[in-house]
Amino acid sequence: MSKQTRKRELERLRARREAERQRERRRRALLVYGGLALVVVVAAVAGGLWLTNDDDKTPAAAAATTAAGAATTTAPASQFNDARAGAPTAPAQVACGGKIPAKVKRPSFTKPPTTKVDPDKTYLATFQTSCGDFTVKLDPAKAPITTANFVFLAGRKFYDSTWFHRIVPGGAAGIAVIQGGDPEGSGRGGPGYAIKDELPSSPAAYKKYSVAMANSGPDTGGSQFFINFEDNSKALQANYSVFGEVTGGRDVVDKIAKVPVAGQSGDTPTQSVWIEHLTVKVS
Repeated sequence: MSKQTRKRELERLRARREAERQRERRRRALLVYGGLALVVVVAAVAGGLWLTNDDDKTPAAAAATTAAGAATTTAPASQFNDARAGAPTAPAQVACGGKIPAKVKRPSFTKPPTTKVDPDKTYLATFQTSCGDFTVKLDPAKAPITTANFVFLAGRKFYDSTWFHRIVPGGAAGIAVIQGGDPEGSGRGGPGYAIKDELPSSPAAYKKYSVAMANSGPDTGGSQFFINFEDNSKALQANYSVFGEVTGGRDVVDKIAKVPVAGQSGDTPTQSVWIEHLTVKVS
């Protein structure tokens, strides 16, 4: 083999080796960034409670459910002497000409309540909000666990001075719901425990003005709930426990549903609607 031929062979060999090194570097980079992407996705799913950003895992609860919109406040909670001390992302502007309520000392829990409800009695939950009052008739017969949990939390003022942190306007969004019950107002908060599901037999339960428990997966409900202000029977799967229906003040629910929204997901209210007080009357 001549020196010239050998030189060409060595150059080809070096070129092949360099190409192999580049392929290996690209492969490793894909593995690293792919792994990071998976971690981000898993973290996002775990943080979701809501009826989360995934419309089929809504409300919860959990998630976080909503991205902060331009109108939300990001100042530290310690700055506030009102309800935003617990929910600092709530917009300073209150809808319907209302005011930010006083902060409350909210209890925390480590396990679900053991209290029960009587299926033969009537449970009416009254929501006093920035936009007016509305009433929800709870359903202790079809959802005794969820109803008992809601009554338990309301009786301890857990819902007082919390805001409706998510409004999904329907239309192209697919669902039309108002979500609340998060003490943090972020979509990630809850009472510190989870309760068992009491799922309906079909999505027909998500009719207009029905009220359901938000979650981030099976048996993960806590305090977050959502109100269907349109018929969502074709938009939701039967994954959420329905435990009541708005029977009075439906015009107030409709008014809340019209609050402007923004944010990456288009479901973050730009004005806050507060639950000033929530009480349950038993008869």
